[in-house]
Amino acid sequence: MEVRHTRRHPGLAALAKVALMFLPAIPAYLWLWPNVEGTAWLMPVQVAVYLYFLAGCLLIGLRRWNLGQLGLNWHGLGLSLTCGTVVLTILVLGRLATDLSPSPQPLTLRRLAGEIAFYFGLVGPIEELLFRGLIYRALDEWRGARWAIWGSALAFGLYHIGWQGLLGALGCAFLGLLFGAIRWRAGGIVGLILMHGLIDVVNVELYPGLTVEQVRDIHVVHPALALLGDGLLLALLLYLWKFGQPSKARNRSPGVGPPPDIGRDEEIEPKGHSPE
Repeated sequence: MEVRHTRRHPGLAALAKVALMFLPAIPAYLWLWPNVEGTAWLMPVQVAVYLYFLAGCLLIGLRRWNLGQLGLNWHGLGLSLTCGTVVLTILVLGRLATDLSPSPQPLTLRRLAGEIAFYFGLVGPIEELLFRGLIYRALDEWRGARWAIWGSALAFGLYHIGWQGLLGALGCAFLGLLFGAIRWRAGGIVGLILMHGLIDVVNVELYPGLTVEQVRDIHVVHPALALLGDGLLLALLLYLWKFGQPSKARNRSPGVGPPPDIGRDEEIEPKGHSPE
């Protein structure tokens, strides 16, 4: 007797496990962060949280794909760095166009080295591996590139809503949208890791302690800079949408990940298998 079996798509299964991985964030937002904010425990807790996400990404991702398939490869490195530099320029122009003046702290090598280690060693690599690596890959194989770009951007925004509020989450989602489009064009995330770390270091160095209330109250005082930033943004979006060539390297290694003949919504029907 032939028994029909349906297996969940590997991409959807990976996303379900990622959702489970985020469940501890609920008590963290309600209890943990309010109690460690402004204390000596903040940095150790942040490091522990990022290591937790790193372990989750590797455990979930490497069961289905290899590191190259998750974006840790050299594909499109120059494109990622170039487009990422344009994104950073747009962000800087946007800030300079407003009445929100930079207020850098006195430069100390110890603090700068700590920020570089934290943002380039933990935040950039782990957030990119999670959002433009694992989540992007799972959505791409399940529903295609459009879902991967928009879905990973939405997840990136929601990830930041707990401590940056709705306005900050919208900004992060838009940044995630740009990074997702670059990921699509480039085929890898190494360049995005470097640019992510650089953007964060520039932000914390030039605008330390920036609050949501300050962002809400800003006004444009240099329209020329704002127009220049808008022009660069439109040019970048047009390039990524129309003129860039999407990476054709799927980074699929033999024996790793789902077999190529399994479609997005196909059912696997083992024959001659009897139920136990």
